[in-house]
Parts: sequence; C-alpha cells; structure tokens
Amino acid sequence: MSDLSSTDTSSYIQYSTDNSNPSAAPVVGSSPSHNGDEGSFIPFAANHVVQPMTTQQPMVTQQPTISHRVLLSLSEAAKIIGTKGSKIAKIRTENNVKIGISEKIMGCSDRILSCAGTVFNVANALGDVVDDLNEPDEFDEQGNALPNNDYAKKYPFHFLNHILPPPSSDEIKDPKELANIGTLRLIIINSHLSSIIGKGGATIKGLIEKHGVKIVASKDFLPDSNERVLEIQGFPSAITNTLIEISDILINDVDLTFNTEKRYFPHLKRPAENPAGANAGSFDYENANQSTQAVVLIPESYVGVMVGRQGNRIANLRKFTRTKIIIEKNDFAESDMPHRVVDANGEPCRKFTIMGHIPKQVKLAESMLLKNLSTEIERRSLRNAEAQHETQQNMENSPDFEMDSDN
Repeated sequence: MSDLSSTDTSSYIQYSTDNSNPSAAPVVGSSPSHNGDEGSFIPFAANHVVQPMTTQQPMVTQQPTISHRVLLSLSEAAKIIGTKGSKIAKIRTENNVKIGISEKIMGCSDRILSCAGTVFNVANALGDVVDDLNEPDEFDEQGNALPNNDYAKKYPFHFLNHILPPPSSDEIKDPKELANIGTLRLIIINSHLSSIIGKGGATIKGLIEKHGVKIVASKDFLPDSNERVLEIQGFPSAITNTLIEISDILINDVDLTFNTEKRYFPHLKRPAENPAGANAGSFDYENANQSTQAVVLIPESYVGVMVGRQGNRIANLRKFTRTKIIIEKNDFAESDMPHRVVDANGEPCRKFTIMGHIPKQVKLAESMLLKNLSTEIERRSLRNAEAQHETQQNMENSPDFEMDSDN
C-alpha cells in the first residue's frame, strides 16, 4: 500500500463499481489502495462529462453570489497566474469574477486562491482553473506533452498532498481523456461541511453519482482554523457542475448561531530572535484574579480597520461580547523596536488584550476579532490582485510599452 493510501487524513466516500448491479448503493469506506485493485476505484464514465455551460442564462432579478477559496501549492499558483498575470486575467475577464491569489509567505509552501461572483460564474471560473492546472509542464523531444506527475510530489505541508489516488487506465482507457481528469482542493468551513455530506452521506453520494466525480474531505483541520479541505476529482466540466450544487447548498445553509469559526490563511513564521512572540492571529490565554484573558496580535497595517472609524467597530465588539479589549499603544521608543513582535515581512504587530470573567465571552470576542482580520486580509488580497491587473493592462496599452516590445 502506498503512502497516500495510508495517510490518515480522509473520510472517503466510494461509489460502488459493481457493474452487475447498476443501482448498487454507494459504499462508505476507507481510502482506496493504489495496488491496481480494480474494485478500489470509482469509474469515470464517459456519460458523466457535462457539456460546458452556455452563456445564455434565464432572466432573473438577481443572481445569487458566492465566494470560494482553493488551496494551491506555489507551483500551482504560478501556473494559474501565468506570464505577467495573463492566465488569471483571462479567467477574471471571461467569467466576470473577482479572483486573486494570496501573497507568498516566507517559509510557506501554499497559497490561497479566492474567487467571488455569481454562482455560475464562479463555478465556471474554477473549472477554468482546473483546466489550467491540467496543462502539461513538460514535453518530450518530439514536442508531445508528457503527463503531469503531481500525485508523485510530496509536500511538507501535507494538505497539499492529494488524498485521492490518481485516476488509472483501468477507469479510462483513452490516455487523452485520462489526462483531462483534474483535482480541486476546496476550502470549506467545518460547520458547512456536514450540509455538503448530508444525512447518512446522502448528499455527497448524490453529487458523486450524478456528476461522476470523486470527493473526499480531509479528516484534519487546516492549521489554526475550523476549515477542512474538500478534494474534488473529475473532468473540469463535471467539477464545474458539482461546484454549482455545492454553492447552492452553502447559500441555503442557514446558520442561526453566530459563526465564530476561524478561517485558514498561510501562516507567518514566528521570528527566531523572539521565540516568546507570536504571529498575526495567534493568541494565548492567561488567568489573573479569576478573570480570563486572551491576546491577539494584529499587524500594524490592519489595526485601523480592526478598530473602525472613531473606534466604532471595536466598541461594538466590546458591547456584543461584554468584554474589555485593550489595544497596545503605538508609542514605542526607538530602542524598543528590535524587541517588538513582527511578522515574516518585518511588519510590527500590536497586542489586542481581551479580558472578561466568563471564558466563553472572551473566546467569542477573540474569534470575532480573528474573523474580522481574516476577512480583511482576503479583501485586500483581491483588491491588490485587481490593482496589479489594471496596472499591467495600462502598461501594455501605453505607447512606451509597445516601443520597448519592438526593440
């Protein structure tokens, strides 16, 4: 059994391959082995390939919108961005979506792709992402494309390693069709994942059967978050239509409780010269005089938006959670600067100290503060991506740019 099949990171839903009984129910089991056993794979039937979505949509007053996040390796992110951002710009323009990729974090092997827009546009955009990821990286001497060997790669960040086994020629005889099978690592908040799985796994089994895809959810949470990876494998068009149904499920998944779950972002390394420090979004607890205390570190450039105009945002947070929140003042002497906690980019952080007599309320305030921070990080990432795209377009349209190109 290979390393992937022995990785304890998945709850696997396997569709029955019993051809003698076409109506056989899906089977819930463990991850399939990679030793060539035909009964361990889900077949990709040709009739599962869904035709691309047409551009003509029924007339509606307002189309529902959705925002999805996808986990990428550094090489995958570079592939999606393309030369001078050409590929991601094409996806953005053709599908009318907001799409961007988080900045590289020193010491991290992953980046996050964020895509927002109408349900159909986002699904089609992510289908294009799968298409781009399927493009060959290498060619032989005759110029023929060599198959990608992504499944053989081993990443230190194990969430980047595929949970599902690669599709085999036992499932799809045509090598060209086999090369069209792609994978998407969708990031889903844990509370919503149960709705996608459904009662007794009925919903996720229905998606597998209807669209001819393989779906597996990671057992582990992404670090310091309440999110998990939902890995989808199949033809790009099948993944597109699966995403449409998943988006509908998420939109209709009404959560009556306040969502305090933490979202995942590539981590900033703790400075080696300050081992007692922590990174943005990290925290610790202390008990003093029978009160609970939590400390959240916020990068300096995000302090203003966390506080809000005239302090309204932090005041509302204090009132809602019935806690006391003290913000560290930015009055450090020059001699103190070397001792301040900084992130991997060298930006100083400030302490937001949350205090209260009820631990649950302190935890709620901490979670809300972290959620506000993660939302702002994602918003700025999308804004920066759009600004870079606009700058690149202006440069390409300028006469000077064309003159330099001629030279």
